[in-house]
Amino acid sequence: MTLDPRSKLLPTAAQLRIAAVLAQGRDTAEAAAELGLATGTVSTAQSTANHRLGVRHRYAFIHACYVLSLLNRPTPAAPPNGGAEPHEVVILWRLALDDSHLEVAAQCHLSMTALQRRLQSLRTRWNAANECHLITLGWRYGVLNASRAAGHQLTPPALPARTRP
Repeated sequence: MTLDPRSKLLPTAAQLRIAAVLAQGRDTAEAAAELGLATGTVSTAQSTANHRLGVRHRYAFIHACYVLSLLNRPTPAAPPNGGAEPHEVVILWRLALDDSHLEVAAQCHLSMTALQRRLQSLRTRWNAANECHLITLGWRYGVLNASRAAGHQLTPPALPARTRP
């Protein structure tokens, strides 16, 4: 995925400042307070930025910004507490590629409750505040990379084979 830096499709500098704060796990209100903006301004800027890169969700926007090097990529580090389980890797990739929670649950053959439990378990192990922060940590821990971007090469890793007891 390559875009001309002068393209009107790229997020503005202000939108990227907001993305950098959101990528660290801040919610809209926290980002607004940190940047001295109204929450509505943050929400509108995020929505416009999503539209510019052709994604629906802010967690996919964060991934696209890392893919395009619009945000500084996190410093690589070893994952805490054993990293991510194979199904969690698939979940992270599907989120990074702009699937909704409902779409992730369906593709991973999970109920919404089971998906939320898996996400909460990963957030707890990685000390992540939310899905945007999980995307950032996925990059830091080498689970996510620039090999796939929403709208381009939509090929998340395959689900691991089911094992029978």
